[in-house]
Amino acid sequence: MKTLFDPEGRIDPATFRDAALILIGIGAVLSLLPLAAPSLALLSLASLLLLYPWGVIWVKRFHDSGKSGWMFLIVLVLWIAVGAGARTLITGRFGPAQGPRPTNLSEAMATMTTTMQATALPGTIVSVILALAFVLIGNALLKSDPGPNAYDPPAHLR
Repeated sequence: MKTLFDPEGRIDPATFRDAALILIGIGAVLSLLPLAAPSLALLSLASLLLLYPWGVIWVKRFHDSGKSGWMFLIVLVLWIAVGAGARTLITGRFGPAQGPRPTNLSEAMATMTTTMQATALPGTIVSVILALAFVLIGNALLKSDPGPNAYDPPAHLR
């Protein structure tokens, strides 16, 4: 739990990868909830709660390479931009045809639920691929600092 919730210290590439796979799995399950039951469509937004543990593991990975954890903001901005572009393409390709604008809250909720159901599977597949790409590229680019640095000693020296 400390790996996912305490931003202090460092994590090595293998621990980062393992934690990321756990977060990707949880996110995928939450993204697929609209397919399991339409009433759970809004619950899939709970995946936003995963932003904190994602930030924690990225900060620790940056620390392991001797860099500031604030560098995670660059990763976050890129991830959001790429994800938003992918989401727009998926919604346009797999979402329901756009009809007249909803005139009340119940119509808006029904339209949103229909869109979430139609895009849940393709959106989840693309999200998993993007997350894996960011994790693999990040792990490849961030070389572990073999000795102690400003953030902690490496795991094998603790």
